[in-house]
Amino acid sequence: MRCLVLAFACLLAACPRAGGTYVQGERQAGEVDRGETNGRRFDFVSNKPEQDDWQIRVTGSSMWISYGRDDTTDKLGSINLTDKETRKLWKLIDALDIPNRKPGKRDEDEGYVSLQLKEPGGEDGTGELHHIYISRATNDEDLLALATYLQDLTQKYKKERPSF
Repeated sequence: MRCLVLAFACLLAACPRAGGTYVQGERQAGEVDRGETNGRRFDFVSNKPEQDDWQIRVTGSSMWISYGRDDTTDKLGSINLTDKETRKLWKLIDALDIPNRKPGKRDEDEGYVSLQLKEPGGEDGTGELHHIYISRATNDEDLLALATYLQDLTQKYKKERPSF
C-alpha cells in the first residue's frame, strides 16, 4: 500500500500543472475598432385625427413597419430592401432636405407627418438628430413621392397598403 501511495505522489509531482498562465491586462476601448455602428436612421410617422398612425423606420437597407389605432398595434415587422430599393428610398429621403427645413408644427385638425432623421457623427459621437412636422394637407411633392414609395414597398412586402 505504501508503494502505491508513493507511486501516486511521484506521479502527481511529475505532472504539469493544469491551466495556463493568466495575464491581467487592461483593455483600452479607444484602441478597439468595432466598426461603424452609428449609421443613418429615418423615422416616418403618419398621425391622423382619427387616432391611428403608421410608423416606418428605415435603417440602412432594413425597413420596419407598424400600424396603430387607439390602444392597439399591429407590428407588421421588418423587411430587407434590395440595393435598388434602398438607393431609391434614401434618395427620396435626402430630397426632403430635413436638416435644412423649419421644424413645422403638429396639425391636430388635418393630421400630420413626423419625420426624424438621425445622421452619424456629431460633436459627442451620438449623431445629429433632425425632427420636423408636416401637415397631411400639404402639397409638398417630395413628401408625397416618399409617402407613395413607402406605400408601394409596404404593399409589395406586407400585402397591405398604408393610408397615410
